[in-house]
Amino acid sequence: MNKVVEIKGYGLDQNNRILGVIYLNGKDINLEMVRAGLAEVYRGKSPGGLNLNPFWHAQEEARLLKRGMWIQGENYVSPKEWREMHKGDLDQ
Repeated sequence: MNKVVEIKGYGLDQNNRILGVIYLNGKDINLEMVRAGLAEVYRGKSPGGLNLNPFWHAQEEARLLKRGMWIQGENYVSPKEWREMHKGDLDQ
């Protein structure tokens, strides 16, 4: 889409993936995705220097208002839970 973004890194997770926040024109895209119900808050060890409270608040609001993936209600399964449920299937 030919847009320039800024990425602020907060280190690596246990799988050596970069934990970071993406900004577009100063707007926190990570937070906006959580607010819209298009992403979950990272459940691993909290990266140092990043306050996750606004993310948790946005996720709870999205869940209560059934935005995005939260429209599934009790049927929603997080990617982490899904991988755990299908671990044997994925090893093949």
